[in-house]
Amino acid sequence: MSKQQAKLGLICVALLWGISYFLDQLAINAGMHSSMINAWRGGLCALTGLVIFHRQLKHLTAYDLRVGLISGIISFLGYYFQTDALRYTTPAKNAFITSLYVIIAPFIIWAIWRERPQRKEWLAMLIAIFGTAFISGLSLTDLHLQSGDLLSLIGAIFWAGQLIVFGRYAGKASSPWVVITLIGLVEFFVGTICTCLFERATFHQINWLAAIIPLAILAIGITFIAQGLQIISQRQVDPATAGLILITESLFAGIFSVLFGFDKLTSHLIIGGSLLILANIVMQLDLVHLRKIKH
Repeated sequence: MSKQQAKLGLICVALLWGISYFLDQLAINAGMHSSMINAWRGGLCALTGLVIFHRQLKHLTAYDLRVGLISGIISFLGYYFQTDALRYTTPAKNAFITSLYVIIAPFIIWAIWRERPQRKEWLAMLIAIFGTAFISGLSLTDLHLQSGDLLSLIGAIFWAGQLIVFGRYAGKASSPWVVITLIGLVEFFVGTICTCLFERATFHQINWLAAIIPLAILAIGITFIAQGLQIISQRQVDPATAGLILITESLFAGIFSVLFGFDKLTSHLIIGGSLLILANIVMQLDLVHLRKIKH
């Protein structure tokens, strides 16, 4: 894969993740709740991995198992809060707030490993706070964060944890496809247990035909393919360029949400979304290099 093909691959990844918010909303509208969506998504993703990459799975190591288990639990929690938020907010707002995970990650690293955030990360966090305030409709007289926005923010914290685990540990696994398959298995088992414990009363409300089709597309066509394509493409592209391309995920989500009538193109959405995209761009900038160019 050439560098240009890798960049195109990352654009496809951002587009696929952007579409996923719309598909999640369709499953929610069909009566499914977060745990069941997680179980179906994880199960179909794992089944795809077992069918295609069963040979690699025969060489599963104890390290693969640990990374897959930890990543799977974090992924389940991140996805649980992200999808549950869609019962109270819209796909565009959900996507823009979820994109905060890139900014949150350095502060988690600071809390655990005592690695201080850079100046640009403080600046990005400040811009992100204003962006979240705009998109959530906060003001000095009303500082109450809406339920859907709060759930989206909690989900972003777990996605930040997933980013850290992938960056620090997943690269040492025997195969990325093995890790993705294990994540799907964990999501399936945890999601099934939580569904049976907490969501049984909602089964009669589900329109199964309306829910299964978007879930199948989400699990096989997006979750499995997008994760694999991202891992392969990022090997050929520097982190800053990859980050700038992947930022467009929330932009694509906003476009699809507006086009399909889930969001209205309000000033709060435009200004807040723009500020959150700007905050993510600041995270990718090499300020030291820019200062040298300026002088």
